[in-house]
Parts: sequence; structure tokens; C-alpha cells
Amino acid sequence: MRTLSLLLLLGLALATPLEDARRLYAQGDMAGVLARLDPFLKGYDPPEEALLLAGFAQYRLGRPEEALFTFSRLVGTSKGGGEALYGFGLVLRALGDWEGARSALDWALRQGYRDAEEILKGMPPPPAPTPKARKNPPPFRAEKARFWIGEKPFQVRGVNLGVALPGRFPAEFPGEEALYRAWLELLSAMGANAIRTYTLLPPAFYRALLGHNRLHKDRPLYLFQGVWTELPEEEGYEDWEGPFLEKFLLEGREVLDALHGNLSRPPRPGHAHGDYTADVSPWVMGLLVGREFEPYSVEAYNRRHPGRTYRGRFLEASPKASPFEAYLAEVLDRLATYEQEAYGTLRPLSVVNWPTLDPLHHPTESTRAEEMALRRARGEEIREETIREFNNDEVSLDMTKIRPRPGSPVTLFATYHAYPYYPDFMNLDPTYAQSQGPFGPSNYLGYLLDLKAHHRDQPVLIGEIGLPSSRGIAHFQPQGLHHGGHSEAAQAEGVGRLVQEIEEAGLAGCLVFALMDEWFKRNWLFMEWEVPGRNPFWHNILDPEENYGLLAATAREAFRLDGKAGEWEGIPFLLQGDARFLKAHADPEYLWLLYRGPLPLRLYLDTVPGGVAVTEGFGAEFFLEVNAEGGRLLVEKGYYPFQELDHGLPGTEYLHFRGATRPGSGPFVPFLLEPNRRRTGRDGTDYPRIVYELGQLRRGLDPEGARDPMADFALGEDGLLEIRIPWGMLLIADPSQRLVWYAPEPLSIGGIGLWLPGTPPLTFTWPTWEEPAFTLRLKPLYFRLRESWRGGP
Repeated sequence: MRTLSLLLLLGLALATPLEDARRLYAQGDMAGVLARLDPFLKGYDPPEEALLLAGFAQYRLGRPEEALFTFSRLVGTSKGGGEALYGFGLVLRALGDWEGARSALDWALRQGYRDAEEILKGMPPPPAPTPKARKNPPPFRAEKARFWIGEKPFQVRGVNLGVALPGRFPAEFPGEEALYRAWLELLSAMGANAIRTYTLLPPAFYRALLGHNRLHKDRPLYLFQGVWTELPEEEGYEDWEGPFLEKFLLEGREVLDALHGNLSRPPRPGHAHGDYTADVSPWVMGLLVGREFEPYSVEAYNRRHPGRTYRGRFLEASPKASPFEAYLAEVLDRLATYEQEAYGTLRPLSVVNWPTLDPLHHPTESTRAEEMALRRARGEEIREETIREFNNDEVSLDMTKIRPRPGSPVTLFATYHAYPYYPDFMNLDPTYAQSQGPFGPSNYLGYLLDLKAHHRDQPVLIGEIGLPSSRGIAHFQPQGLHHGGHSEAAQAEGVGRLVQEIEEAGLAGCLVFALMDEWFKRNWLFMEWEVPGRNPFWHNILDPEENYGLLAATAREAFRLDGKAGEWEGIPFLLQGDARFLKAHADPEYLWLLYRGPLPLRLYLDTVPGGVAVTEGFGAEFFLEVNAEGGRLLVEKGYYPFQELDHGLPGTEYLHFRGATRPGSGPFVPFLLEPNRRRTGRDGTDYPRIVYELGQLRRGLDPEGARDPMADFALGEDGLLEIRIPWGMLLIADPSQRLVWYAPEPLSIGGIGLWLPGTPPLTFTWPTWEEPAFTLRLKPLYFRLRESWRGGP
């Protein structure tokens, strides 16, 4: 008996927490389930089963608010399938949200979860529409440098909702109400009090917002709704006043109708459509009109419409307003007039702006023409195409020059998409560098204080702020807050710092960019190597624009960089011998390699015709060398997309982008990038360029439940070398179709050639795809903001 007891105790001790939780759940011990799963629930990315067991245990214990968050972690990351949706629906029903429950249970049933059918049959039918009553104006104001709800100041702590899932373009919106609802629940649980949309989303989103805010009356999510516009390229700049203006205003009126639950919109390419019946207007804190207007478009309008002014019912352009500011004053006034006449309500208004059009003067930021003139005066042989900057201090858009008329109930605020690393004046202005914030020297805080001083009592909302967890860096910043080049942990700390500095500067708040990593986006430094129109189908880890999210969008069942062989068990050997072996694996983000053998590893890669003839019949475009301390990926010189040139004088060197290339016969050279070009300020001061080696490889590990994209290889204790190479570093222009950078156009390939000296050449290929296999998970950034905004873990 003693031996049997010991064996039973040993078996219990060896059981995993998940196995224990399953047993306890079957026994009805829900408190025991949660106690056993607690270590999982505190992690960044718990197993699906742990969240499912925890959610149902919380529900059965009568703790629906906890269960709501747990099931939101599943539904909001597209995990758990019909069972998670079923649990989500049960919890919403228990909380009294019948319509939210119906949307989740109906989706569960469509996924084949039959238990949802009986619950749906027992639910009351949707309520009949009620006549719309005359509304009280919402109690929102933007004044005294703050937003106000009645007499209470309101500090905006929000998130931008980009909702394009991998494999989708930005106008291909999700249609499931329960998905939006889960995202809103996650953001609310994080401590956010506001959300922002760039354009009108499908009716499902507004139904989800209405259900969320009815359920959480004490902590609703307030909405900053965007009214999007393209530039009037088809009509021409002369027609801003005609067809384009009317289209702009029609978009704004339809947005307002939708917010009031009073729009039926037919299908139209690039636009959401459907029946908008959810009245969310009581929670719409402000309209954000327009987009980041390019300086050339503003300058063109001002030049072609001299003397334009405006005086309307609620708003007017000040005597010092530019023609474009007067134009926007009219847009805002006519939208306010429409809402007042149609619904009897008004709300704060703003125009979307960015530092490129700020109203400040920046002596370090010359225009393209000024910079060229200064350099030519020194005798430089400068070519115009080598200066590719926007004219970031040529023209301005100033919300202080759009003002309410005397007695107007409309209030205005300024909105800036302001990041710490660009434009260059933020990095180069010596007065900004002198600013001291809670974390020490801060150019960004210096800039924010400058903005605050200009706008005085007009509230300033930072409409976008964030840092990308990307492998590539598109711009360097003095305090290390670069445009990319951050691990997920560093992203979390950096964004936490920026949010705190925004509040330290006395601004009205911020909207963190963005909800999720968006694969469709493109960045100036990396987009030239991609096949146009194929971006959503693979994840470019190099591209900062694709990696801002609170939700990581990664390859489904992605390997963890840890130097271990477990995940590789089902992957066939490319090479297997006594001294060494090699495996390869492809997903929508990386080429993965697993190697065991002598170090350093020296591996040649052949992707296109030509290249360095390193062995018979094998021409290499890339050379990979890795040892325990570090590594490099070199590129064949003729295939390298850049060329080092100068303007005829020492210190004028720059990397010239050559366009599509073909490989030559060598040598191999470092893969260098130039994120910060040399600049010349208005006083003639030269600011040197910053160059870095993209192909420099770093040893590291992915943290549990998160990722460090700056780690390129891991060395296991048993001599295993695990390497991952972002597709862009191999100039793979679209891995989903095996298309490769090549002149004159991308080339379709059958696979990649690999050669280890002393072995025969190898070939690795992978299947193509049209629907990328992806998964979502919460990044450390989510938990960092939750700690900051809720005051605890």
C-alpha cells in the first residue's frame, strides 16, 4: 500500500498544470482550476485550453466580468473557435447584453458549435426599433487645453483602430460583431477610455460599441470618428471647390448619419456599407476630419486660391488664415451645421495634422529647394533626385486660425500624428535636445512643449503615437526611440515613456497606434523591394509600418527562437551526415534554418540566376556566416540595391537607390541602409547621415509568450544553431508566390539554393499561398499600458 500511495503521489506531482486543471474541472472544483492555471493567466500568451478552462470556471463561479476578459482574449485573437464564442455569448447573456450574446452565439453556431443553437432558441427576439426622440446635445467640450465631459476634465488615453487582418487590404473590414466586441472589451480592460477610427467601419462595429457602452456605463469607450478623404487627383486642384468638396462633405454627412444610427449605405468599392441602426452619438467625443495632407497639396491649393476666406454659421477663418485653412473651416462648419439641423447635436471638431504641417518654425529644416541651393553654393555637384524629403517646414496648417464665431457652441481642438523620430527637425533642433523629462533628455518632450505653447488654451490631441517592434530601422532618434529596431519588450517600455511625456507636456491626451500589426502597410525604406499589391499576404518583419500593434499578427504556429529542436521534429533534413545536418522551414515571415556542425557556419544562398560562382553550377547572391558571438549576411555587390556615391566633395557621400538589379560576379558586400540622410539646415549647418548594417546578425532568444525580432539566431546547449532570416533581407519580394527582386521585374523562382562548403548544393522550396496562415496575440505593450492606465498588473 505504501508503494502504491507513493506512485499515486508521484503521478500527481508529474501531472502538468493543464492536466490538473482538466481533472479539477471534471470534478467541479472551479476554484482549484483557476488556482492551477494562475501562472498561465499571468503570462503574455497563455495556451488556448488554459483560457477556455479559466473562462468557463470563472463563469460557473459567478464571476462574469473576469470571464468576459478571459473569453475576449480568445475571441479577440481569433483563438478557441466556436467554443470560445459560445463562452463569450454565455457571459454576455449573463451580464444582460442579449444582442451581444446573440452575435457571439450565432457566430459559434456558424462555426459548427451546436450547443449554441439551444441557447439561441431560448433567447427573446431582438427588440423592435423605437421611434427616435429629440436628443440632448452630448456634454463634450474642447477648451482650456482639455476635453471636458460636463464639468469634469477628461484625459484621452486611447487606441487607433486599424482593423485590417493579415491577407486583407484596409477597406476589407471584418464583418463579425463579436470580433469587434472582443477588441473593445480588451481595450477597456487595458484602461483605455477612447478609440479612434479613420473612416466609417461596418455597422457591426457600431453595434458592438453600443453594446459595450450600455454594459459598461461607468467606463464607456468614447469615440473619435474619422472622416477620410483622398487627395483630389482625378478632379485636379482647381476643383477642390466643386465636385471634390461635395464628395468630401457627402462622406462627412454619411458618417454623421451612421453615428446617429440613421444610414443605409449601398455597397461601394473601398467603403463600408449596410444598415447603420446603432445610435452611438452620445459617446462620440469628436470628429477628426481629413488625413495627413501632403505639403505639396496644401501649397498647390494656397497658390491656386489666393484670398480665399470663410465665415459660416458656427465657424470662421481668422484674417491670418491661409486659403487651405479657410477651406477646412468651411468643411468643419458645414458638417457642424448639418448635424445641428438634422439631429440637434454638436461635438468638438478637429482636422488631422502632422508635424510636417505644424505651425512652428524649424531652422534646421530646409526645404528641398533651399537645401539644393545651399549645397550648390559650396560647389557640390548635386542631383535633385538625391534629396527626397518632404518640404517639412514650407507650409503649415494651423487650427488656431480656424475659430468659433462669437457665441458659437462649437469647440475645436488640434490633432497631430506626432512620433519622436521624424521629421528631422525633431532630432536636430538644439533647443529640443535641452528638454528634460521624467526619463532624462527628451527631444520629443521639447517638441511637445513647443506645440503646447503655440496652441495655448486650444487642446492638443496626439492622434497617433507609437513605436514599431520591427527588425528594420527607418529612422534613428537621439534617445533610442527609433522608427523600428525594438524588441517587443523595448516597444512596451518606449511607448509607455512617450505616453507619459505627452501627459507631462500638459496635452489633452493621446491615441496609441495601433490595435494590431497591419501587414498591408508600406514604409519608404523597404517598400521598393516588395511586389506592389501583395503586401497583405506576408509579414515584412523589416518594415516598421507593419509592426506597431498592441496585437501581434504573426505566422500561425510560428517557431520560437530558442535553439531547441522540438518544433523541428516534423521538418525533413536537407542535409544529414555524421558531422553536421541542416533543416529549413518557411512561414509568412521568415526563412528558418536549423544547423548542427562546426562553427562558424558558412552558407551560400542562391535566389536568382547569376551570382558568385562559389562551386560548380552554383551562383550565390548571399553569404551567411554565423559563430557563437554574432554573424553577418552579405549580398553580392551587383545585386545590392544601393550604390555609394558622392556630390564631388568629401563628406557628401550617400547611398543611391539603383532600382531593380541583377547579380554580378562579386564580391560580397555588407547590406547597408541609410535611414537618416545627410541634411543641411537653413543656416548652412550640415547634419551627417546615419548608416547601419542591416545584415549584422545578433544572438538572442524570444521571451516566453513574446518575440524579440532583433534576435536573429540562438545557440542551444547541445550545439544546435537556429537562425531566422526575414524575407526582405534575402530580397524575396513576395514569399507567398516565391517572387524575388530582379531586373527588370520580380522573378518567379522554384526555391532557394543552399551550399555548405564540402557538400553538394541543396535546394529548399516551400508551398505558395493566397490566404496567409496567421495568429494574433497580445504583445507586452498591452500589459505595459494596462499597468500604466489602470495602476496595476
